Amino acid sequence: MDTSTRILSFIFLFVSLATSAQLAFEGSSESVKSDKVVKDITAPRTDLLRTEAGEFIYGPATRIKFKIIEEESGIATTNFKIADLPYMKSDGRQMVPHQLSDGVYRMEYYSVDKEGNQEQIRVDKIYIDKIGPKVSAGFNSSPSSFENGLPIFSSDIQLVVEAVDEQVKVQKLTYKINNGPIVKSNNAEFIDLTEELRKINSELIKIEIYAYDTFYNLSKEVVEFKIMK
Repeated sequence: MDTSTRILSFIFLFVSLATSAQLAFEGSSESVKSDKVVKDITAPRTDLLRTEAGEFIYGPATRIKFKIIEEESGIATTNFKIADLPYMKSDGRQMVPHQLSDGVYRMEYYSVDKEGNQEQIRVDKIYIDKIGPKVSAGFNSSPSSFENGLPIFSSDIQLVVEAVDEQVKVQKLTYKINNGPIVKSNNAEFIDLTEELRKINSELIKIEIYAYDTFYNLSKEVVEFKIMK
């Protein structure tokens, strides 16, 4: 083999070795890239869901629910507290703590993902409604006199009953006159009992009124009076 042939063989061998080394390096790099793990350092985002009654109004049996946004490692826990009560872990089934009465409260809540990232504590104002509607009865005139504490009206008395709830809607209004049946009003907030009273033969009238709000909190009002026949 002459000198030129040896040189060409050497060059060919060198190029082949260099190419093989380059391919091996690139393959190794791709393997490293594919095995690389991106660590989750982003905290979740938690939102308190509004109730069916609107805003953040809760009745005695309203569930406290959250919407959590976490697209990487997944949610570990969501915690919340109302007023000065201890934090509780949310599972979507909790209701308003029974020891809290009707009123406005501060709720704090936050979530933690599976990497331990905790979002900043979020705060909302919630309303707890455990009281039924306010019921009032209005007469068209003042009583002419009183007997054993009961007002006495003339036979042409007009009576209107109204039910009002400051937080939610009035769901149902029913009434009972003396020993008669319980009657559901077609209007949940207003009853005109004038015509029914004209059909009553008894002088002594006792009307029991029941008003229910959206959460079925109940209010009862009793109106007693006499009608001079």
